[in-house]
Amino acid sequence: MTEGEVIMPTDDEVEHRIEDVDAPRTARRKAAAQQVNQLAQRRAAIVAQLEDVDGQLGEIVADAEDVISIDELARFTDLKVSDLTQWVAGRKPTRSKRKKATPSKAGTRSRSSSQASGQPGDSAASPVAGTRDLKVAQLT
Repeated sequence: MTEGEVIMPTDDEVEHRIEDVDAPRTARRKAAAQQVNQLAQRRAAIVAQLEDVDGQLGEIVADAEDVISIDELARFTDLKVSDLTQWVAGRKPTRSKRKKATPSKAGTRSRSSSQASGQPGDSAASPVAGTRDLKVAQLT
């Protein structure tokens, strides 16, 4: 090597230098992301538990309204009327049973509103149903 000659690092040496400089920052980024993820998962679980408790509170308050008013509950429990009311209002509505379909006129079939409007599921828009209808028409 002659005097005044500049020695250039290899690509591998450059890569290692960058990795050495970036390593502490990368470790902190990784740790921060993992901590945020863990706490967010924990928070989601707690929120789900609170929603369940709120639902139970709403059910109990609603079921007891025939024997104790929300105002009385608030007075006896030192809870806010607004909290009690919110729990009752926020509870999941109970499902009602489906009504039985009313029979249509003898020999006729009624079309649902989605079929009549050309929405998905419309037999007139279905190539298979159209073919079936065509075959039926040809037989008669």
